[in-house]
Amino acid sequence: MRLSNKWFPLCLFGFFLPNAISAQDKLPDEKVDIVKSFNARLLETVKIPVTPTLPPLDTTTKRLNYVVPPKQAVVNYENPTLRPIGMKTAGVEKVYNGYAKAGGGLPTSLYGEAGYYLQPNDRFDARLWLRHHSANADRILENQRFFNNDISASSRLAINDKMSVEAQAAYSLDRVHFYGYDHDSLRFDAEAVRQDYKVLDLGAKLFNVERNDMDINYFVTPKFYVFNDFFSNREMGFNLNMGATKWFSKKHPLTMAVRADFTNFEDTVVQRLNNIYLQPSFAFHAKTFRAKIGGNFTSNRDIFYIFPDVELNLSLIGDGLQIFAGAGGDLRKNTYRTIADYNPFIQIRGVDLRNTQFRDYFGGVKGNLGWLEYTARIAYSNATDLALFQTVFTNTGITRFTVLYDTANIFNLRGSFHLKPMDDLTVGGAISSSVFDLRNEEKAWGLPNIEGNVFGQYALLEGKAQIKANVYFADQINYRDTDDLPQKTNALIDLSVGGTFQITDHIGVFLDVNNVLNNRRERWHDYPMFGLNILGGVTAKF
Repeated sequence: MRLSNKWFPLCLFGFFLPNAISAQDKLPDEKVDIVKSFNARLLETVKIPVTPTLPPLDTTTKRLNYVVPPKQAVVNYENPTLRPIGMKTAGVEKVYNGYAKAGGGLPTSLYGEAGYYLQPNDRFDARLWLRHHSANADRILENQRFFNNDISASSRLAINDKMSVEAQAAYSLDRVHFYGYDHDSLRFDAEAVRQDYKVLDLGAKLFNVERNDMDINYFVTPKFYVFNDFFSNREMGFNLNMGATKWFSKKHPLTMAVRADFTNFEDTVVQRLNNIYLQPSFAFHAKTFRAKIGGNFTSNRDIFYIFPDVELNLSLIGDGLQIFAGAGGDLRKNTYRTIADYNPFIQIRGVDLRNTQFRDYFGGVKGNLGWLEYTARIAYSNATDLALFQTVFTNTGITRFTVLYDTANIFNLRGSFHLKPMDDLTVGGAISSSVFDLRNEEKAWGLPNIEGNVFGQYALLEGKAQIKANVYFADQINYRDTDDLPQKTNALIDLSVGGTFQITDHIGVFLDVNNVLNNRRERWHDYPMFGLNILGGVTAKF
């Protein structure tokens, strides 16, 4: 007989059941008391605190190299168009090419000035200017008279977009009279004390308007003049200046200039004064400072001179406060032309024409606050062969002047300001004070120690009218009298006022009242200046 799987557990249970029952029959017969019901409980445990922590950060820097193959993309787009939005067009100010000024005054004086500007196209322009000014105070002081005539023309031609050429020509005829004599005892005809100065100037300039592809500017400037006087003294000069500037980073210029300056003077003898200049320099421009370093290497009559050309400019508060210091030097020519420009009553016969060697060391402060521009400068200069002007008392009784030379140490203080406290008012001025320490001479004959001026200008009636005032002052001038004793001229305070008024767009009027205080100070001994004088007239624009 075969049992199936489902009956096998049941049979096994029946086999063990009698044995279990028989085992219970062997328990002791004592009585069992149940005290309480069974209650299973777990003992109380202490909680173990577990604070989880994060693993440390990985701070290592991983360098990843990417290889991006180059690919040139062709993008087609239309040119952008700028269109102003809401912009108001300003009125176009009318431009006048011509200007003229004419007038007269007291003592007998005539004034005329005219100029014209011509520009037919962008490549060419030309200018023409002429002026005449004459005055005659013969009724007050015999032969106190003069006239100045000037005419000049210039033009510019653009050869191409980067190169231009300029040309200039000028001629002047100035007449003065030697009225420095004793007017109580002497009389002279005007022709007997006449002196004419005639100058012809010719010049040209070739230069590039814009820097070339190598960031270089260049120029060539030849100049020529002929200067002669009423007594057949003649001087010719030729000056050739050429150079180039290389720009680094578009703001640091390296410049090299070469100049040849030749002068030939003839009176009873021939004098030549020929100088050669080599002038290299480099300037570095930073945000708060500018520095220049260079030199001026000169030669005259096989004698070689070296002068410094250095300057440092430091901005402390932008453009408002700057300090500067530097050193420089030069050979400055004393030619007949430069001497006569400074003192027209010179007697040039017997004067030796020389160079003055200047070495300057300077420093100061300057600034531009928009409404105020100022400069204050202190300098020490050593001047070898400084030109002084000493009196010469001729046999005719007319006072003239000659040139003598001395070596001097010069201490100079100079200051200037330009103030615009409001739109219609401008005030400005300048002053210079010098102390001369001479090697041989007792005084700096003919040279001023203090000179200065203060001016003011005010516009009114919407700019149609202007009024102005100017005060010019100077100290006494040292000279030697007929007994060869040192003397001084009077000091100068010259107050002048004037104004202009524009009647129409084309016509205006002007009036100048000069030397209101009627100061007759002698800038040059025995030559008093004009006293009170008035000049008025009309102006025209066309």
